[in-house]
Amino acid sequence: MNLNKILTTSMEWVRPMGICIIIFLANFLYTDPVAYFHLLGPGIVILMCGTVAFEGLFLGSIASAKIGYKPNRAYQVQSALNHLATAITAILVLIFNWGRYADATIVTVMLIVFTLSGSNHFWNALKEKNFKPVNLMRPALSLILIIFLIPPMLKALAK
Repeated sequence: MNLNKILTTSMEWVRPMGICIIIFLANFLYTDPVAYFHLLGPGIVILMCGTVAFEGLFLGSIASAKIGYKPNRAYQVQSALNHLATAITAILVLIFNWGRYADATIVTVMLIVFTLSGSNHFWNALKEKNFKPVNLMRPALSLILIIFLIPPMLKALAK
């Protein structure tokens, strides 16, 4: 098994484990809903968008094959750069503490992107009979992220 295949396979474990670590840190460090969401929201955006960008930019056809897509390098790079821009923006929001509305905005953007992407993966599964587990996990993960991030975001915005 080559290094790129190991890396792309490991991303499916890095994401949930990373989310668990971010949740633990947010719960351990903060009780205030705004401070809690300031770490939780942008932290998860950085993790999710950063790892997707890494896969798209550096793991190319192996990342496409894992999902069951045909490689299209130009589109894959363009999509990865969009995820990288989102991750970099989340880093800036986190470091410069631009406030709860910036936290909510970057999380909302990520949730919309992953929801649309998850819908595309679901449609692809139905239309192309692409029932690879990773392809089917994308819509499920999008739903889990929505269910998990919206309540603390609303608490932070209500404060």
